[in-house]
Amino acid sequence: MTSDNFFLNNKDKFDCIFIDGLHHYNQVKKDLKNSINCLNENGIILIHDCLPKSLAAQAVPRTENDWNGDVWKSLVEQRTKQNTDCYTIYADHGIGVILKRKNRKPLVLNEKDFKKLRFDYFYTKHHEIMNILKYNDFIEIFEQY
Repeated sequence: MTSDNFFLNNKDKFDCIFIDGLHHYNQVKKDLKNSINCLNENGIILIHDCLPKSLAAQAVPRTENDWNGDVWKSLVEQRTKQNTDCYTIYADHGIGVILKRKNRKPLVLNEKDFKKLRFDYFYTKHHEIMNILKYNDFIEIFEQY
């Protein structure tokens, strides 16, 4: 079933949710909102494919086999919110991590429509906007969570 249908009928709460479905910003944004609503306190959301390596890898619609879509835009938007703390682990194709707590390092952007963010912006600012950490550095943060 689609994630929309799952969340429509779901009554459960979860400690960990992994998002790796349709790699389109609009869908990931909906999946994030729905996931946060059914996440237990001290829960964690993981999002796959947050660090595309090329313009083609993040193009929507899909144009090649090695594809991340524009998932990164949804994590950038989430980083601007106060109610979640967001990181990207430098592993695989980038693992976004969202903790259900006050944002410790909010991203301040004047952007209203995150769908319009361009890859050249991501390419030049990805360390800053994605809050990238190595795995071991994130583990230290998570252990305090």
